[in-house]
Amino acid sequence: MSSADHGLPEDADEDQKGTIVSNEEWCEWLRKDLRSSPVYATHSALLDECCDIAARWRARFWERKALWGRIRRGRRLAKELAEVAPVIARTRAAIEALDLPEGSPKVVILDLCSGFGYLGMFLSELLPADKVERIVLVDIMWAPHNVERQEKHLNPEHVLDPNWPIRLTTSRANLKIPSDRRILARAFLAHGAPAMILGVHLCGMLSLRCIDLYNSCPGFFFLALKPCCLPKKLFANRGDVFEGANGHWFAAAAVAVVGKWNQGNWHGASRIELERKYHIWVANLSNFLAGGAPSAQAAAAAEERRAARLAEFKSQRRKEKHERRLANKSVDERAEIERLRPERELRDRRVTLTITPLSFAQLQLRCWLEVHTGTFVELR
Repeated sequence: MSSADHGLPEDADEDQKGTIVSNEEWCEWLRKDLRSSPVYATHSALLDECCDIAARWRARFWERKALWGRIRRGRRLAKELAEVAPVIARTRAAIEALDLPEGSPKVVILDLCSGFGYLGMFLSELLPADKVERIVLVDIMWAPHNVERQEKHLNPEHVLDPNWPIRLTTSRANLKIPSDRRILARAFLAHGAPAMILGVHLCGMLSLRCIDLYNSCPGFFFLALKPCCLPKKLFANRGDVFEGANGHWFAAAAVAVVGKWNQGNWHGASRIELERKYHIWVANLSNFLAGGAPSAQAAAAAEERRAARLAEFKSQRRKEKHERRLANKSVDERAEIERLRPERELRDRRVTLTITPLSFAQLQLRCWLEVHTGTFVELR
């Protein structure tokens, strides 16, 4: 249902005659827009409460037109609110049920892949400040701290507003990089504060990385994950197996799909296939949470198996490339290429040195020789 159906133009701040509407009229428009969403049937009271909060934002930021325009974004605010409502409800219930001992640290909430930060903004208004210390908006598009913001970065003007009931902060991190995940845990959980992870619309492998972060730190007591798109077909083509440190695993081919969005239209797998694989994806993600935190040995073994499968995939790709190169050659040209192949392999091989610490006083030096076939030979 468009805003024009409610008697307002798409921006909803003016009526059809160009007159600025009141906060009450704007709030009613927002409610009508949300009533057309399926989530309103189960979260109507929460959504009505959030509409009142959004109306207060309109009054608070109205004088800063550019900022209010970024918050509202036409119907974007209504869309985002409908999508995060179930996560808001679960998070609110978990905080209300939490009994913090007197003098203990308050809860820290990490909103992964936060984007603009709508989820954290609503939670700041809804959660009790005596239980929550701050909400951290984690996204790769925030500018690093102490670095001047560029055009490509998200504008944090709304986050820096001092009137949020619960403090909002930003943190730039790439969840696909293990060191960034470790830095997140050290930065916000080092003082023993209990923590929650929220992940809405985590695309593909980011859902797995979110679970890795949750499993790696016992300080996290709550996880709300709403996966988005499925893993790409690349993972199935190279025979990947997604494996958790708790021993659960499944083949990438069970969930990987081919397709992409183009100008709002989906080109790829059918809706029936997408729904079937999405249910498989969600079920397996849940299984990765079973069994508690993984041991370091189990995590290292899983990583070694993943690296071995990747090396095998690269070796097979090189062989296929060599066969395609020979396909259009004559018999004599093939014989010449095969005759020169040992020399090419000798020229192309590469030596990689890896130093692995064994103890405080000792180091073991391992030398690996990568030959053209992609196999690794340990030199002793």
